Amino acid sequence: MKVLIVEDDPAIRMLHQRQLTHWGYHVDLAVNGEGAIERVQENEKKGAVNYDLCLMDVNMPVMDGIEAIHEIRKNTIYLPVIAYSADSDNKIPCLEAGADKFLLKPHPAAELKKTLEEFTVKQNVLYLNGESLSVNKVGPADSEELIELRMLDKKGVTKFTVVDVSCRFLAYKNMKNELLDNFGGDNSETNEILGCTEQECEQVQIYVSRKYLKKTHLTPKEFWVKVTRENEILKRYFSTWDKYG
Repeated sequence: MKVLIVEDDPAIRMLHQRQLTHWGYHVDLAVNGEGAIERVQENEKKGAVNYDLCLMDVNMPVMDGIEAIHEIRKNTIYLPVIAYSADSDNKIPCLEAGADKFLLKPHPAAELKKTLEEFTVKQNVLYLNGESLSVNKVGPADSEELIELRMLDKKGVTKFTVVDVSCRFLAYKNMKNELLDNFGGDNSETNEILGCTEQECEQVQIYVSRKYLKKTHLTPKEFWVKVTRENEILKRYFSTWDKYG
């Protein structure tokens, strides 16, 4: 995960840099809103991995955070932005400018960590190219999809999109690990993913070697029986991991 920290106070900037690096994030820094816009635009021009999140201070010289958020929303692809300020009156202007979240500073480290985890959520995109199949994590396309991904994540569900196949489905989060683990399987190996919407419940089978999908419709009762079975398998897996890992 790659995060852009925009902060003019060197002490706070260093604190956030250390915290986020410790939590496993890759960090870039900017000292004002103008620098933030330059960073975002340069990142896109180079074809590098785009930022997953921007942590934006509000009160800064040269260009403040609110103006920077306006410019980012107008001129770049969608980037989740968490704005923060010691002045609570900045909350509404930040959200109106396009920020996805406002934090009042100083904020506890635990609150910041939880917010970062919630707003860097991604969906899984399966790319089918002949006989090859790859999975990549892709960030939200807009604020509405970010809200959707956050809601799904809280329910323990992740979103899959299969590219080049007309199929979208939701699945329990442990299934993506099973998909990745089994990519090297033999011709008989399959992955089963449980998906359920308001309209219907179904089981999606991905044939790993032959790379095609098959759907089986389930009753809600059958669906939750399978969900319970998956959860039990996951519990046993982590129990074994804790014992021997």
